Amino acid sequence: MPNVTIAGALRLAINVLRDAAESRKMPSGVGPADLHTDTAETLEVSLAELRDHE
Repeated sequence: MPNVTIAGALRLAINVLRDAAESRKMPSGVGPADLHTDTAETLEVSLAELRDHE
């Protein structure tokens, strides 16, 4: 099993959310792209805070 850090997992999640929002190709039943953008931004702040505490 790969060794994934919390920071790495957050970075991957941020990238996936941003890609989905930019492409506007949302999975069926998922909210608007703006929700993905806002979520990515929230995770970006969390990642920065995580790095500040390392």
